[in-house]
Parts: sequence; structure tokens; C-alpha cells
Amino acid sequence: MDLRWRGALAAACCVFLATPAKAEEIIPLAGCYERIYDAAWLKAHPGQIPRRAALLVTRTSVPETPGDKQPILADAMLVMWVGETAFSTIGACYWDKVGLACNASLSAVKAPLCKTGEDGARACRLPANDPGAFEIAQKSAGLLLTIRERLELPGPVDARTFLYLSPDNADNRAFLLQPAPQSACR
Repeated sequence: MDLRWRGALAAACCVFLATPAKAEEIIPLAGCYERIYDAAWLKAHPGQIPRRAALLVTRTSVPETPGDKQPILADAMLVMWVGETAFSTIGACYWDKVGLACNASLSAVKAPLCKTGEDGARACRLPANDPGAFEIAQKSAGLLLTIRERLELPGPVDARTFLYLSPDNADNRAFLLQPAPQSACR
């Protein structure tokens, strides 16, 4: 067999094998990940809003729909803390090239409309029916969580607060999370 054909065949096999076909194949991404930012990090990144982030990736509980072009493979529970307040969302994740792309869940909590669209924690909501999206990619030190579309994370229901993060904000669009014990994600 010609060396060019061998190389092409090997490349085709690698592409085929790199795309998971079933939920069981996301196991390398499954688990608990966390990052608590220390004072030195926050001093070097004064615009960063979250002080702590935790992510739990599990096999999805959503049943597969026949003919679905992007089957949901994983559920991702994302929690970010601003001070002592936790903001969270659940993402329904599908495989996208080199990791998981997750669509966040929309909150039913009612709150007054915000007068600004800037990132941050606030006691109002941006006028949108899209809770946003994030992606998760494997890195040698853990998982890289990247904001794909403006992300809304609701806070405590009784407080009616929300955290907004944007992919355009360099200080708040990517978070490298390290493997953590399951207790960090509860």
C-alpha cells in the first residue's frame, strides 16, 4: 500500500475515533472539578468576578431522541461564587469537535430588568430568553470551561439575583478547573 494512502487511512481513523458515539464515551470528562482563586491570582486579575468555580459532569439523564443530530451526552452542573453567594446553572451537553458544548438552563425566576448589559452579579435580569452556553475541553491540568454565549447563572431563589458572564470579557470567559473530590461539587 502506498505511504500516502496509509497516512490518509490513519488520519481518517483518528477523526472517526475522536468523536464519541455514546454517552459512555464521555467518561474522561466526567467528574468533579473546582478552582478557588487565591489573593495573588485575584490581584493579578482584578476584573475577574467569580472567586470560586465548581463543575460536575455526569452522564445525562435525558433520554436519547431517535434521529437527533446532536444527542445530549452529559449534564454539567456549574456553580460560581461571588463572595459567599453561589450562582448556578445546569447545562445539557453534546459533543462538539474536541469537547462538550453545553446549553445552560433557563430560570423561571422573575426579577426587574437590568439597565446595563455588563458582566456581574445583580438583582435584575437581562432582557433575553437565552440562558447562554459554555464549553468544556480536556486539558492536561483538568478541564477548561469557556463561556460561548452570554451566560446567566441564577443565585438563591429568594434573593432574585443573577450572575452574568460574557465571552467578550477576557477576565471572565475562561476558567481552568482542576479535578476535585465529589464533596466540592455538592
